[in-house]
Amino acid sequence: MQPFPKLLPSLFPSNVRYVVPLFQRPYVWDEERQWEPLWDDIRFGAELELDISRQGRARTEPPHFLGAIVVQSHGPVGDHLAYYDVIDGQQRLTTLQIVLAVVRDICSVVLAGSQENAWLRALTVNLEAMVNTEVESFKLWPTARDVDQFRFVITAGSKAAVESKHPAVFKWRRLQSRPRMVEAYLFFHDAVTDWLQEDGADGAVDRLKALRRCLGNHLQVVSIELQQDEDPQAIFETMNARGVPLLASDLLRNNIFQRAGRDAESLYEKFWKRFEMPDRVDVPDGARLWDIEQRQGRLLRARLDLFVQHYLGMKLNAGKRREDPVVEVLTNRLFLDYRTWVSRSPAPFASIEEELREFARYADLFLMLLKPAGHRAVERISAAMEMADTSTAYPLVLAVLGDDGLDTEAREGILADIESFLVRRVICGRTTKNYNRLFLQLVRDFFGSSPRTRDDFAALLSAGTGESVDWPDDGAFFDSWTTVDAYNVLKAWRVQPILKRLDEAMRPMNADVEAVIGNLTVEHVMPVTWRPNWPLPAASDDADPSLFAAEASIRREEVIHDFGNLTLLTQPLNSSVSNGPAKEKLPAIALHTMLPMNAYFRDRTSWTEDDIRSRGKELFEFAKRIWQGPPDRKA
Repeated sequence: MQPFPKLLPSLFPSNVRYVVPLFQRPYVWDEERQWEPLWDDIRFGAELELDISRQGRARTEPPHFLGAIVVQSHGPVGDHLAYYDVIDGQQRLTTLQIVLAVVRDICSVVLAGSQENAWLRALTVNLEAMVNTEVESFKLWPTARDVDQFRFVITAGSKAAVESKHPAVFKWRRLQSRPRMVEAYLFFHDAVTDWLQEDGADGAVDRLKALRRCLGNHLQVVSIELQQDEDPQAIFETMNARGVPLLASDLLRNNIFQRAGRDAESLYEKFWKRFEMPDRVDVPDGARLWDIEQRQGRLLRARLDLFVQHYLGMKLNAGKRREDPVVEVLTNRLFLDYRTWVSRSPAPFASIEEELREFARYADLFLMLLKPAGHRAVERISAAMEMADTSTAYPLVLAVLGDDGLDTEAREGILADIESFLVRRVICGRTTKNYNRLFLQLVRDFFGSSPRTRDDFAALLSAGTGESVDWPDDGAFFDSWTTVDAYNVLKAWRVQPILKRLDEAMRPMNADVEAVIGNLTVEHVMPVTWRPNWPLPAASDDADPSLFAAEASIRREEVIHDFGNLTLLTQPLNSSVSNGPAKEKLPAIALHTMLPMNAYFRDRTSWTEDDIRSRGKELFEFAKRIWQGPPDRKA
């Protein structure tokens, strides 16, 4: 067994073949857990190459490690190419081939006939002079189940060709899934295209060349190559054994207190001991508060490591000039980036004590965001980040909470604007893939100026154009609010806090909201199982009864999960009432809860599709006041 560090050109040379054995599982990587993080790594490397080019300096940064593959070599048979059996790493190899195909296809349009185009083609197709069958022209050959879709996406040549064969199909307003590799191609094509356009059309060529250099210089895979007499299964099991990893925060702590010297013990007691306390003081051997794993996007990570990442992202960007590049903090570089930051000249802190005091101050703010009870503005922004399923706003929110230059009114107003931005984009179905860079950019631009006002912040937040970064105005918000399949697309866990905020807005000033609300469940007013007790309207005399019933059923299904048909209950209705007829259910909803939202159903005995649309519009009037739109663009 021999390990070989390989950049992509040496991983996919002119005459290589990787064959995935039939017994391997099919392609299973997805957007949230694998494609997005891989794109983050690629985009970081491309931004680095772009900065290197603009600064006119030589590259000194080491390659970014993507992981390992395990292969076993098989020599050539007759005139056929030699090949490797892929023992481990087929998902990674497959995805890299799809990424290279995407960039190749884009390059064939933007830089047709260029060296970059020929270089990219050589990484996805073996030289014609070296192959004797069509199969041998591919760098990778997947399992039988995946052959058709892999062959298609590697050879399609464009996004248009991929979408022509696999168009977007919606059922009940929901996009139906396509083959996994097709989805991967479309994801990376959109991600690369959006990134290329960040400097406008004029900057696309430079960005594409930087991306090509990233693919050639920045990404490294360790290829572990087995000898013929080695047992691939035993090695696979050993490689995938799990130990206890050393956290970035462990390395950071050791570095800080090594630098502290003779003051280490007193500084530890004063500033760091809090990070090693158990979650419950009555359970001394229980989980430590800051070691508890917390979900961030697709991964679970120790709470203290999450804080370090967000704190460092905030510090590295706050106070920079707008012309300076945004600095992103990658999880695998937390300790290295922190150590570089605190040791630079001029130093960010005059002493270790000042460094720890600032670290602890922001850690307390981070903990308040995780447990915001009693802080209404913090509760709302925390709920909005959870609803948007994003933690990338933490550096910005921490910067707002910790800025002594903002008074309470300005601080709460800025938090309300961030909340509106997140909630409106969730409801409008906007992507979150650019959030990391966007929020760090806001940290850089807003906290690099003085004085700072809410109006200044709102102007920055509303400056983004295009659906990847925009703050939806009232028109876009209304269109989505009244058409989104809220219960299925947004999911009940998002709908619940949205309806809760609407109900709060309907209450008298100073009402004790929590005392009244308690635990809440989302209820469909017209039940999902409506057929037994909620008959369709009768067809007119001149209508075909079967056709009318089919069309009426479609119209009903289109609104059954809309906001206008959803409400909150403090306790579930009896199932017989929940699915019972309108004349029984509607009064029960009004009587079953003290929520002002449900007073709407008092004295009602019928509920139609028109009623659902009408209530949806009334709820929107509250929604647009709660989550106010961008300045100067309100409908």
